[in-house]
Amino acid sequence: MKKLRENDFSEIITHYRNIPEMHMNPFVSAQGIVKDFDLGDYLIRAIDHLDLEIAEHEYVAIIGASGAGKTSLLHILGGLDKPTDGKVYLSHIDITPMEEETLATFRIFSVGLVFQNYNLISSLTAQENIMFPMQLCGISHEECEKRASELLKQIGLEERAEHLPFQLSAGEQQRIAIARALANDPPVIIADEPTANLDKKNAEFIGTLFEQFRKEGKTIILATHDEKLFKHAHRILEMDDGKIISDKRIHEIDFVDNDKLESSSIEDSDEQSIQNEE
Repeated sequence: MKKLRENDFSEIITHYRNIPEMHMNPFVSAQGIVKDFDLGDYLIRAIDHLDLEIAEHEYVAIIGASGAGKTSLLHILGGLDKPTDGKVYLSHIDITPMEEETLATFRIFSVGLVFQNYNLISSLTAQENIMFPMQLCGISHEECEKRASELLKQIGLEERAEHLPFQLSAGEQQRIAIARALANDPPVIIADEPTANLDKKNAEFIGTLFEQFRKEGKTIILATHDEKLFKHAHRILEMDDGKIISDKRIHEIDFVDNDKLESSSIEDSDEQSIQNEE
């Protein structure tokens, strides 16, 4: 019987995990990465010996002019592209030596990707687009439908579940794309200019969603020029010519630990029961 991708994922974790850093920062790391592109007789260096460390639960916004290397960096950190040189760790795992099929399996569990142009599958409904990543993991149809319905409610588009992408506005398409990125509940969200093509109202809604993800403890890495997104970030990095030229912390890392809250609620409930019995 064919193994589920989850079993393959467990094997990848065992094989590629960097044991000394297993429970230590950084959660995402780039070590001396270089990315070169050959354009005929020219060599373009998009990333120039860049080092970066991002802690778990950290919200990092990357700014910089067009051509600064932001998108190339995001693609490398998210496992969509490989560096010409250097090492990349995602969720403490060295993804640099992974073959494409292995990396695809690892990526679908570990990172949610949000693109500027949405990249929805045109022949699938909103709900089916959200279900697609879960189906790739062998999750049952019933579970996929339930999770997709929950995400549609979270983004305020329950009534658009059966609409195809061309029947949705730009803002609605991006919300569906974000829900799809969250489908497998990955620990890392990577977004490239997620509000660039949106009007003010939808951009504000997306900004609210990312603030919610921050509070939930997702590790968020995004490139943006939108203050509605980066004003809530823990750090703002500025890039130029493939290098980080500024790294500013504007907030301390904080989030709502749902497990602790649930445990606290149970303890409070138990304490109240004891008091009532007394």
